[in-house]
Amino acid sequence: MKTQPQPPLRMIRLETPHHIVRTVERADATERWCNWLLDPVATRHLNAAPQAMTMDQLLDYIDRFDRKQSHLLGIFDKDSGIIVGVRAIYIDFARRAFLDNILVGEVEARGKHARAESTDVILPYFFDELDLLSSHCTIMANNQAMHDLVARKGWILKGKELKPSADGRGKVELFHYRLDRETWRQKMRERAAQPRA
Repeated sequence: MKTQPQPPLRMIRLETPHHIVRTVERADATERWCNWLLDPVATRHLNAAPQAMTMDQLLDYIDRFDRKQSHLLGIFDKDSGIIVGVRAIYIDFARRAFLDNILVGEVEARGKHARAESTDVILPYFFDELDLLSSHCTIMANNQAMHDLVARKGWILKGKELKPSADGRGKVELFHYRLDRETWRQKMRERAAQPRA
């Protein structure tokens, strides 16, 4: 039986108008990052228990990403150098698909540029540079703003599932979305054709 060749080790570095999006290293771990999951908005959207990580737990988390089939990308503010969020990306090369999870952990960075700008460089990289065909994400049922956003961007709802709630009270509903490369390319063409304000 023919074995699949191992993907190469990648150190990713992408640039946006306000951020650097790059492979996270152990030296990037901070006490601020350890406290991101104390924020009730983050824990609600992630179905996570509100608790700080220890520095050792954070370093263990960073070490789990092999930089081949799993990538932890930090979103770093250009002006301050602070890591304001992360994107955890898991690639299935056999299916030519990738799962993309995002957390903007710094409260003051939300709703500004971190999510949108990092998306604008990550999708071209994984679709074009790595020649993948689809992106996948999951969104909690209670995050209506994200449901509205992905619908506008061409993501298709593929299914729903119930999972135990992190607070131990019943179940929460998780929505699974898919964006294929050709839909993304069409949206990019439409965006490029729009007159600039």
